[in-house]
Amino acid sequence: MKKITYLLILIAFNWSNAQDYRFGKVSKSELQETAYPENPEANAAILFLNQKTYYNYIQSEGFVQVTEIYKRIKIYNKDGYDWATEEIQLRDNGSKGENISNLKAVTYNLENGKIDEAKLKKDGMFDEKNNKYWKTSKFTMPNIKDGCVIEFEYKITSPYITIRDINLQYGIPIKELDMYVRIPEFYNFNRYVNPRAVYIPRISESQVNRTEHIQTKSRSGYGVSTTSYSSRKWEFKENKTEIKLSNIPALKNENYVSNLNTYRTKLIWEYAFSKDPGGQITNYASTWDEVTKTIFEDRDFGGQLKQGNYFEKDISSLIEGVTNDSEKINLIYNFVKSKVKWNDYNGYTTDNGVKTAYKEGVGNVADINLMLTAMLRYAKINANPMLISTRSNDIPLFPATGGFNYVVAAVEVPNDVIVLDATDKFATPNVLPVRAINWQGRIIREAGSSAWFDLKPKEIVKESISLNAKINDDLSIDGKIGGLMTSFAAKNFRGKYQNYNAEEKLMAIEKDKGEIEVSNYEITDMEVIDNPIMYVYDYNLKSGIEQIGDKVFLTPMLFFAPKENPFKDDKREYPIDFVYSFNERYTINMMIPDGYVVESIPESTVVQFHGNAGEFKYIAKENGRMLQFLVILDINQSLILPNEYSDFKQFYQLMVEKQTEKVVLKKI
Repeated sequence: MKKITYLLILIAFNWSNAQDYRFGKVSKSELQETAYPENPEANAAILFLNQKTYYNYIQSEGFVQVTEIYKRIKIYNKDGYDWATEEIQLRDNGSKGENISNLKAVTYNLENGKIDEAKLKKDGMFDEKNNKYWKTSKFTMPNIKDGCVIEFEYKITSPYITIRDINLQYGIPIKELDMYVRIPEFYNFNRYVNPRAVYIPRISESQVNRTEHIQTKSRSGYGVSTTSYSSRKWEFKENKTEIKLSNIPALKNENYVSNLNTYRTKLIWEYAFSKDPGGQITNYASTWDEVTKTIFEDRDFGGQLKQGNYFEKDISSLIEGVTNDSEKINLIYNFVKSKVKWNDYNGYTTDNGVKTAYKEGVGNVADINLMLTAMLRYAKINANPMLISTRSNDIPLFPATGGFNYVVAAVEVPNDVIVLDATDKFATPNVLPVRAINWQGRIIREAGSSAWFDLKPKEIVKESISLNAKINDDLSIDGKIGGLMTSFAAKNFRGKYQNYNAEEKLMAIEKDKGEIEVSNYEITDMEVIDNPIMYVYDYNLKSGIEQIGDKVFLTPMLFFAPKENPFKDDKREYPIDFVYSFNERYTINMMIPDGYVVESIPESTVVQFHGNAGEFKYIAKENGRMLQFLVILDINQSLILPNEYSDFKQFYQLMVEKQTEKVVLKKI
């Protein structure tokens, strides 16, 4: 009896102390919490995430997919306020769209020891149309303060059988997660955990029985008709995938990770085949050739390539008398970039069509780049569309139309492919916006074949800087800087400074360089995007030298010297992604002031990372009254894997230390 009594007391104690995650049962202890115990640096945490996906049967419609979502989120400080906005992507294809219902949302704050509630009102909800296939429903919670707790629930009803990716990890930690997916045995999916994820969840699978009651109607009688109703049982099985997890770590934000979503833990579902109650199987799993054929036959894709009467007169005039294909390509490419502005919408199918985009001067990615492809073909250039999955859309794991969300133009020349994207006015041949550089693109040829193409940039991106310095009697430094940038470096520069006036450009140059005054700043070929960017400016630096007694100390690279190693962590979860290989080169000439001699200068050195993958050279030379330095960094491997991180961190640290070493001058 004593044991039973003790057990009952223990159960009662655990029950009374268990967290209640029913809607509206937010506790004072949750509101009083000032930091997430497992990760005190977190700005917010999901206290509970409950998600259910299942299929309701409606006799007149068949199976309808339903997803119920409930979230309770703790916001610790202002940096966590963004989590008070929920964004829901919905398919919105005319009459066949997804919708949200049963939305409830409340913000809780602790005011004078009492829990204050603020309910979401209609003015906090709105829809945003992305394109003709998708929209975003958003709501922002009211009365957000440090320490508040928010909770909301809603239901998404979808006429589609396919299941979108299910996220199991976010940018903030999750305390408790409870979700399941129940799929009638008639629909069969291949399920994957994102292979790039670091956190691997425990997943349980089972089969459950389900019964539906089907109502039938019959008529009978002679002369006078009577209607009768009967019900029959329809029994079948469901495949259930269930996940219950605790203390899921947040996606870790690391330097040089272009898109954390690539490494998110999530379930990815491929609709493989369906089997009707009679046993008839319909396959949906496909090959890449079948996928590209389906896309090409879409009137908003392949159909747009057949239209040409809207531009033929303009293009004929543009290329009249031009016989060189390269010149034709550049003329047409630059014409499209100036003619049609990108509306910031992705997609491999057009929104309003190429004719409308051409007339109105604005369009989505497909409007612009399918138009470009058609114009190049008209000029007898071997151009075809190339399908791409952007970095935000991840790498497609299996053949499906949803694996792509972007299209560019590809010109096939002997032993090479020239890739063109006219959505970015500063892009050049084979220099795409970074958003579109993701693994491979698939070229869809006019004859019907298709092929993969590696999107990794092949050109070495160069940035060269010459630095001349003269040390004055008052230990200020006068000098001149000259720089040159090619490829992506030039494109990034143009994109950053395109709307800066002269004063703003000077301020940008002077930023974070100490007590400096810049003058005579000139940039060459800012608008001639096929040329490298070149710039020069004069400077006067008052804070570049440290004096101790009769000695002065200065770093030869002055304000170009790195302040710290960006790679500080002991280990790395995700690859370092530089996007492209690059070469940085600094040529420094420094004049020693009268009355001083060189006591010491840094030694010349060469440091390598995995052979040719990376190399750092530092060459120092004293030549009379002149000190000369050549500093070169070559990164030939643009993606550094986590198992290479330790070596790369050491390589980078040696480079930083060398670039911050000082010249010592002694007064005589």
